[in-house]
Amino acid sequence: MQYVLPDSGKTSEMFYDAQARAYGGVYTECRCGIQHYAVDSRYAHEYDEDALIPPESNEGNFPVKHHHGCDSVGHFEFIGQNFVYGCDGCSKYLRKYEDFIWQERDTIRNYLKIRIDQEKQWADQEHLKNILAGID
Repeated sequence: MQYVLPDSGKTSEMFYDAQARAYGGVYTECRCGIQHYAVDSRYAHEYDEDALIPPESNEGNFPVKHHHGCDSVGHFEFIGQNFVYGCDGCSKYLRKYEDFIWQERDTIRNYLKIRIDQEKQWADQEHLKNILAGID
């Protein structure tokens, strides 16, 4: 796949595709405070109606975004916060992290090499202890 870095200040597809864990659901709230609903989802019947505030009863108390033509709202956790695919606020916020990671890629690469080497040393030490203890 050929990626393009958007000029709009939004997160690239590369960054989204790099997420280790992604989820989907009929409803989720993103870090921006927006409640996202997959209003056409065939799975909506699986949720307790009282557990979700229906989008039509919002009354302006919180922002709502309807996602049409999909079974779920795609989202993922990053830096301890929930981000939704297609949310402009999430995308602009994530772009700062994407830019930081790219600008500091040499430092991050070096850190990962050092950390991985150290983790291997610790694992080797534990393995040796297990052998000496007759566990292995």
